[in-house]
Amino acid sequence: MKDLLSKAQELSGASFKGLLLKRARVKNGIGSTISDILGWDVILKTEAGVCYEFYVAQAPLIGMTQAQPIACPLGIVAFDSFKIDIEEAIKIFHTQNGGDKFTNVTLSWPLVHPAASEPFWHFRTSLGVDVVIGANSGQINGIPNTVVLYMAQPK
Repeated sequence: MKDLLSKAQELSGASFKGLLLKRARVKNGIGSTISDILGWDVILKTEAGVCYEFYVAQAPLIGMTQAQPIACPLGIVAFDSFKIDIEEAIKIFHTQNGGDKFTNVTLSWPLVHPAASEPFWHFRTSLGVDVVIGANSGQINGIPNTVVLYMAQPK
């Protein structure tokens, strides 16, 4: 995370407060491993409150686009650190039973009430299930242990 902030600062000349959003570009629209993530659309916020968006490739790919100022998205908070990286988040994702492939992955800290205690990895599965993993705790939130496919009406 610190590398991302310093690299963006080096290229743009702006001093960044933190990350607002990271959204994965998934190879062929569906993935199950880190190698299926081509890179990230990233939004950073400066100390002055200006937001910048750019693309950065996921290793082993290389490359980064020039940061462009954008309107800051609402409903998320800037943060400068987290503990669970994408590789660990994918391992945790595979422990749940909402689907084994993802179509969308984002990292953000939602502005909710009551306040969220950490940023979240948000996976959308190929089955349409949302899996939310704490980026500091690694806990899976909002996913029932059993997926009900059919429920008979009581007699």
